[in-house]
Amino acid sequence: MKNLITARATRNLALVGISKNSGKTSLLNAILKDFPSLKWAVMTTGIDGEEKDLVYMTHKPQVSLQTGMLFCCDAQSLDALCSRVQVLSALTYNNRKLFLAKALHPLKTQITGPSSVLQQGKLIAQFRALGAEKVLVDGSLDRKSIAMEDTIDALILLVGASYGSIEQITEELKRLMMLRDLPQAELTRYEEKRLKRADEILIKHKTRWRSSKIESLIQHEKQLLELLERETKALYIPTSFTDKLYEKLGKSLAKSDLKIIFRHPECLKLSQLHLQSFLKSCQVSCLIPFKIKAFALNSTAIGKDSIAADSFRQQIRATFPNETFFDIMEIDNAGS
Repeated sequence: MKNLITARATRNLALVGISKNSGKTSLLNAILKDFPSLKWAVMTTGIDGEEKDLVYMTHKPQVSLQTGMLFCCDAQSLDALCSRVQVLSALTYNNRKLFLAKALHPLKTQITGPSSVLQQGKLIAQFRALGAEKVLVDGSLDRKSIAMEDTIDALILLVGASYGSIEQITEELKRLMMLRDLPQAELTRYEEKRLKRADEILIKHKTRWRSSKIESLIQHEKQLLELLERETKALYIPTSFTDKLYEKLGKSLAKSDLKIIFRHPECLKLSQLHLQSFLKSCQVSCLIPFKIKAFALNSTAIGKDSIAADSFRQQIRATFPNETFFDIMEIDNAGS
């Protein structure tokens, strides 16, 4: 964990969880506590540090910042902090006013951030301009999240017991690891830029990428099959690919010479069995890789029976002996 966080290449780090209440705030606080000498900026893709969970009404930890750390907050949080912070900039996103602030003393607060990926990327750039060495993002496992963009250098995946049983958690981890291990597509710089700009499915005939006029595969399966009947070399999919779509299109996509490129592995919304079959029968790669660099465990389950911490750690680690799993209660030791 220490090597990942302190590495020069890890400038923008995101925390994502396999479920709600996975322990992201606890891990975020542990990282900020263990590496206070780094010039941190902290943001979230939603709201983080609220006092209670809105569903279960259980207590949640606030975000703990050390002196000098930068963060994004709303007007209500800013008013509560008063003279303990310095306002660096005021921003307006979709008629919502946010503030970039600097902690003048150690404090606990609520943080927020803009809602769109484009705005979140701009906010990270603003933090950089204000002197941040590292930006820590409380993100989400969503193909439309900043955590799934090239802007982020590394992801730490939170594995919380709130997701379900040990068996369910194990199956989801196997699926996510398959996605993580997807190869990155071999493209020219021009092709890479062309694909990243595209919001629609693209078809490659010979050496040229062409528009398909299809923004989603759902209800456009027949139209795609007609396009695939031509001399198609490659297919670019920036949208969700579900189990139902796999059942309808899987055989047609399993052409020996067809390369299938997804914008991000998270576009593949397939069950583990379908994913395994799809990857075996098709040439699949991704434009942006799944940058999971570490795993953290949280045996506490909100709204369900918690799993004994020792048993939880032992079973997960035994199932994946080649992976490193930190318990969020062990992070202090991992960072030292």
